[in-house]
Amino acid sequence: MQASTNKLLKLNALILIGGKSKRMGSDKSVLEYYGKPQWEYLVEILQKYVDQVYISVRPNQIIDYPNLIIDKETGLGPFGAILTALETKPDEAFLVIATDLPFIDKNIIELLISSRDKDKYATTLQAKNKDYPEPLATIWEPKALTPLQKSYQKKIYKPIQVLKVIEIKTVIVDDYIVKNINTNSEYQKVIKDLGGKRKAE
Repeated sequence: MQASTNKLLKLNALILIGGKSKRMGSDKSVLEYYGKPQWEYLVEILQKYVDQVYISVRPNQIIDYPNLIIDKETGLGPFGAILTALETKPDEAFLVIATDLPFIDKNIIELLISSRDKDKYATTLQAKNKDYPEPLATIWEPKALTPLQKSYQKKIYKPIQVLKVIEIKTVIVDDYIVKNINTNSEYQKVIKDLGGKRKAE
């Protein structure tokens, strides 16, 4: 897939690794589902489809990767990461993806990008049996910056609340695709499930 050369249509990726992973007890971004740290796996698949792949980090968070976007304000979680990215590059879109969504693979990335509606504020995955989208598997268009800033001013720091009040395109997927993994027991189950899937393939 050819990356866009029009600045207004430019699409980047933003991998979120800034969470504190309290329930997991270890950094979720370095867990291995596919034989390498999850953030590295995402970089490898995303760089084939976007102009640049960035990683969102907290201030003083160290990672060996050149394209970092450091949260301008701490304590805001994913909301702060998305807001910082769009403020840093206000004329560019960001495909935001969290590292705790291990079932999002190359095929799902292709589906999301091919479904992108640039006239909407965002294009987002949504599980079949949920009535709300997944903000951390979403393409946020440049014009989404304004509603994000308004939400910030109102001290509403949840990206899902922004998606609820803007015009979006939803891409319906099976529930497991957007299941996030927060505990070690969930991680072990995913490893087992993925192992069975690989054997079947």
